[in-house]
Amino acid sequence: MLNRWDEANAAACESDLELRAYSSRLIGEEPRLVLHGGGNTSVKSKHTDRFGVTHDAIWVKASGYDLGKMWVEGFTGLKLAPLLQLARLPQLSDADMVNEVNCARLDSGAANPSIEAIVHAVIPHRFVDHAHPDAVLTISNSAPDLFEEIYGDDVLVLPYVKPGFDLAIQFRDAVAAGGLERCSAVILQHHGVFTYADSARQAYNRMIEIVTLAEQALEARVGALPAAVDVGQDPVEVARARGAVAKARGRAVLSLAAGQVPAAEVEPLAAAARRGTLTPEHVIHNKPFPVLFGTDPVCAIETFAATYRGYFEAANDPGLTMLPAAPHWGLFASGHVRSFGPNLKRAGVSRDVARANVEALRHAARLGNWQGLSEAELRNLEYWELEQAKLRAQKPDPELAGKIAVVSGAAAGIGRACAESLRKSGAVVVGLDIDPEIRVHMAEEGFDSVVLDLTAEAEVQAALAEIVRSYGGIDILVSNAGIFRTGDPVETMDNAVWDASLAVNLTSHRMLVKHAIPFLRHGVDPSIVFIGSRNVAAPGPRAAAYSVSKAGLTQMMRVLALELAPEGIRVNIVHPDAVFDTKLWTPEALKSSAERYGLTIEQYKTRNLLGAEIGSLDVGRAVVALVDATFRCTTGAQISVDGGNDRVV
Repeated sequence: MLNRWDEANAAACESDLELRAYSSRLIGEEPRLVLHGGGNTSVKSKHTDRFGVTHDAIWVKASGYDLGKMWVEGFTGLKLAPLLQLARLPQLSDADMVNEVNCARLDSGAANPSIEAIVHAVIPHRFVDHAHPDAVLTISNSAPDLFEEIYGDDVLVLPYVKPGFDLAIQFRDAVAAGGLERCSAVILQHHGVFTYADSARQAYNRMIEIVTLAEQALEARVGALPAAVDVGQDPVEVARARGAVAKARGRAVLSLAAGQVPAAEVEPLAAAARRGTLTPEHVIHNKPFPVLFGTDPVCAIETFAATYRGYFEAANDPGLTMLPAAPHWGLFASGHVRSFGPNLKRAGVSRDVARANVEALRHAARLGNWQGLSEAELRNLEYWELEQAKLRAQKPDPELAGKIAVVSGAAAGIGRACAESLRKSGAVVVGLDIDPEIRVHMAEEGFDSVVLDLTAEAEVQAALAEIVRSYGGIDILVSNAGIFRTGDPVETMDNAVWDASLAVNLTSHRMLVKHAIPFLRHGVDPSIVFIGSRNVAAPGPRAAAYSVSKAGLTQMMRVLALELAPEGIRVNIVHPDAVFDTKLWTPEALKSSAERYGLTIEQYKTRNLLGAEIGSLDVGRAVVALVDATFRCTTGAQISVDGGNDRVV
């Protein structure tokens, strides 16, 4: 493992705490050391209180912060003496431990410190690093006898005990027995590594040395893992699996690709995964085991749920409430691995944890017999009151969280407003447009875009398949792409204008829907919304191609509502009018139209019954209402967003 210490960066730190934050980031930024909030660090120093009294103090990583992203604000200062007193107690409940440690805070408003604060306190060194290195844990869970060969007597190996006060007592006794004086690091079986020194650099260097030796041992005994040949997972299989998980979870979820293994390894990996996670905290992120998908994802989820219920009921504790019996990750017969989560952040955590576990299990299969913590130990952690309190403290997700929306014609105007409105409501959104400008504002995970020609069926089919592989499915389709060719009456209209208008405004929508339906039928409360036009009910002269194409789109919506209702897919259309903040309305076109009616531009913009100026965002809000629970029982409807038009009313 690369040692990333930079003396210039370290020298720029102006305090022990800044130096502590710097070296903590070096650990947190390396996923092979910690993942998503795992691990913790500390530094011991002095604190002078309001009365001028100087105390021994310790700054410990605060709960909820990420080592790889935080700075000094991610540490909570504590008086050291009370923590050392707590460590002398024979026993202490989890709730009491948390209360007592919080009472030792230097700032009563600071975040809760790590549950391992007392462990850090009893280690008699200024800088303490705790990480969960993949390589060390792989050996711990499969061939622990190798530790003596790798490290000799320089590392103290301790059996697993539950984090918190039990771990603090274990360290207290190890310190009292002189174990930490004789060794430069501690390996906790199935849990992780502690290194310590009186300088940040020495503690960090030792962590890198410990992990490097473990990685070298794996390389020497296992070598490179065989790669799978990835031909791309069937997107319908992805959508079906994600739909089954969402149903079991009782809410929409996202599904992210988490790698691929040779198909022959899938069943052995699934069996090994039943024997414990790489490190205990992974049970919080990914449950104690994955789902194994066969040909029928519903059957696979039922099997997982039954197994999970048995795992839960084995606790025989009426005080516990079972968490949703739905998997957080799964293995497919094809060798693909995917995660499932209610939002991008949590699905991403599950993805990364799944990748780490799969790699460790593959190494273990070639090294020894994998055995992590028992199901009873994992269950004690998954249902630990301290972890349950963290889950209860999480803020509720927005209404469309976990849903995947596709918006065509999203580069500007109404399409862009629809995409942004859906994103604000929590959905993952992918925009489609022929205009490469779309990449300027939609180019990040969860708010992404594809540049394509919506009249090219192969491009549309490929784009939708890739969206499903990227996020798990499609729940919302907003079909908005359109063009307006102005000016000519029917008699003199060029055939090319007519053909282009129907190709973009009607035929492209049919192709988009055609290739989206196989995914929508597996979606969560699936919904299609077309963007029509006031011209459907009240056409104007010299707009035949546009008006006819939008009328055809409306009729197609009505037919689709009839065809798709039995599958629970809602289909509706919005008819905007006089939405002037789009590319269709140039200043010249706006001026010309206003003059044709003998109105000022401002009068022309508000020439509706309400006298309201209508913007793209108004259409976007209407679309959100049609796809969320507001209109959950509505299909085949035509909704006007026009301020009231006397020709329509």
